[in-house]
Amino acid sequence: MQIVHLLSVLALLLFLIGCGPDFDDVIDVNQLVSSGWAKYEAGEFDEALNLFNQAILADNQNSEAQIGIGWSFFGKQKAQSAINEFEKALILKSDATDAYVGLSGAYLAVENYKSAIENAQEALNQQPDYIFEHNPLITKRNLHLVIAKGYYFLGSLEKSLDSIHIIDESIEIEKSDLESELPKVLEKLTRSLAQNMYGE
Repeated sequence: MQIVHLLSVLALLLFLIGCGPDFDDVIDVNQLVSSGWAKYEAGEFDEALNLFNQAILADNQNSEAQIGIGWSFFGKQKAQSAINEFEKALILKSDATDAYVGLSGAYLAVENYKSAIENAQEALNQQPDYIFEHNPLITKRNLHLVIAKGYYFLGSLEKSLDSIHIIDESIEIEKSDLESELPKVLEKLTRSLAQNMYGE
C-alpha cells in the first residue's frame, strides 16, 4: 500500500509540474504596454486597447497600462469610458499627470466643466510645461484651452479670457465684447489645438 500511495503522490506531483508555467510563454507586461503605446501613436486605438487590456490582465496594478486604456478610449471619442479608466489609473497612481490631462479633455467632452477645469489645473500644477509623451501635439496649451472653455461655459468670461491670454497674449477683446467675441476666439483656438487631444 505504501508503494501505491508513493506512486500516487509522485504522479500528482508530475501532473502539477506539467501544469506549471511555461517560462517561454511568460507574459512581458512592459512589452505589451510599449506595443500598446506604439499602436496608440499610430492611431490604431482598438489594437492599442487590446494590448493594454492584456497587460492589465497580467498585472492589474500596472498604472501605465491603465492610463493607456483611458487614452485609447479617448482616441475612440468614448469620453465616459475614458473617464472611468483614468479614474482607475489615479487609484493606482495618484500623481499620474497623463491621467489628469486625459480627464480634463474627457470631462470637457461630457460637459462637466468644473471637473474639466480642476483636472487641467492639477495637471498644470504637476507639470507646468506639460507635453504628452505619446502625442507631442498635446501640451500645456491644450490644458489652458480646456480651462478657457470650461470657464466660458460656466459663465466666467473674464477668467476664460485670462486662460486665452496664456495661450496667445496677443488676443485682445474689450470687456464689453466678451459675450460676443469669446465664442469666436475659442472656436478658432479649438480648431488649431483641441483636435490634438484625440490623437489626430
